[in-house]
Amino acid sequence: MSRYKLIINPFAEKDLQISIDWYNHQKENLGNDFIFEVENILQKILYNPLQFPKVKGKIRRAVLKRFPFGIYYFVKKDIINVFAIFHFSRNPMIWNRRMK
Repeated sequence: MSRYKLIINPFAEKDLQISIDWYNHQKENLGNDFIFEVENILQKILYNPLQFPKVKGKIRRAVLKRFPFGIYYFVKKDIINVFAIFHFSRNPMIWNRRMK
């Protein structure tokens, strides 16, 4: 059992839903494959959030294997705050602004 609490903020929830919808539109159930992989990576983050590299300041990124996405988060004490689930083709300034 993890000593951390995982919080997915509304921006990341919206990123996730938009991506699920997009993948399901491309191919039936592909969105389900996407969410399955996201959930697997979130479990890895929850188990050991420090295993993934920092990409800017305190921000860490976990990369999905099958899909070109990163899960961006930071750790503060025992809280893991996921603030973006982001396709690599998107402008990183968008998630940078979420931190301000």
